[in-house]
Amino acid sequence: MAIRAAGADMSSMRFSPSFLDEIRARIPISDVIGRRVTWDRRKTQPSRGDYWACCPFHGEKSPSFHCEDSKGRYHCFGCGVSGDHFRFLTELEGLSFPEAVERLAGEAGVP
Repeated sequence: MAIRAAGADMSSMRFSPSFLDEIRARIPISDVIGRRVTWDRRKTQPSRGDYWACCPFHGEKSPSFHCEDSKGRYHCFGCGVSGDHFRFLTELEGLSFPEAVERLAGEAGVP
C-alpha cells in the first residue's frame, strides 16, 4: 500500500512514493527543520535523532515542537501542526509541493 506525503495534493501524483521515500531517507528531517529553528539544548537528544524547539508556526516561549529523524515527522504539541519534510517546506516557506520535492531532491542528490 502506497502512502502519500502528508499535505500532498494531486500534483504529488507525478512523484512515485518510492521517489519521495528515497529523498526522505537521504535527508534527516532535523536538517530541513534545523535551518529555521534553534534546537533546545536541554530537551534535544541528537544521538537519538530526537529534537525539540519553539514552534516556527506559532509564537511560544517553551519548546513544544518535536521532530524525530527515525520517523521523519514533526509535531507541535502546542498548535497541533504535524507533517514531513515536504509539508514543512510547503507550510512554512510557502513552496508548492513540486517545488519542495525539487528542492529536496537536489539537496539529496536524487535526479
